[in-house]
Amino acid sequence: MWIGVIIVIFAFILVAWSTDSYYGLIPIIFPILLLIDELLAKVQVQENGDIWLKRGFSGSVKAYGVIRVARRKKAFFRGRIVVYYTKGFISFDLADEEGFLRYAKELNPRAIFVDEN
Repeated sequence: MWIGVIIVIFAFILVAWSTDSYYGLIPIIFPILLLIDELLAKVQVQENGDIWLKRGFSGSVKAYGVIRVARRKKAFFRGRIVVYYTKGFISFDLADEEGFLRYAKELNPRAIFVDEN
């Protein structure tokens, strides 16, 4: 699969270089920026149980009054952890889901922690 992705990226670069039109590189730049934004995301659990999600380029979300934290096991690409709070919900992926859930339970024992299908 990765060899196909590398070939497509190389084809975009070759076309942009041969035509002197760098607008052909736009389909490569946006996914790279989204990937960097996802990799720069940080999740902080505050002492009162609130959860702050700070992303690279797209700002931050402060989930005050966490009501429920759900782990979706069948989510393939995005949003394996869903945090429901007083004003809505946020979803994100983590490398250490078990550690996050354990720490969030410790700091916010009143929230409901569930595993969804």
